[in-house]
Amino acid sequence: MTQERTPRGYPLPHPEHLLSEDVLNLREAITRIDADVATQEVSTQQGQDQLTERLHRQQLRVFHQFGF
Repeated sequence: MTQERTPRGYPLPHPEHLLSEDVLNLREAITRIDADVATQEVSTQQGQDQLTERLHRQQLRVFHQFGF
């Protein structure tokens, strides 16, 4: 059975294989993609939280300068 992978390392089905032969490759690819998306979501949320905290601190500094 031919084992091809994407540049990111996800297994690809092969046109000459039966679906029953490729089902495990498809499952692995979907599982790995799902994990990568979840990791990216966490990273994006952490970045957003850091930006929100910076903005809040800047606002407090500005208010403090003007005596609020």
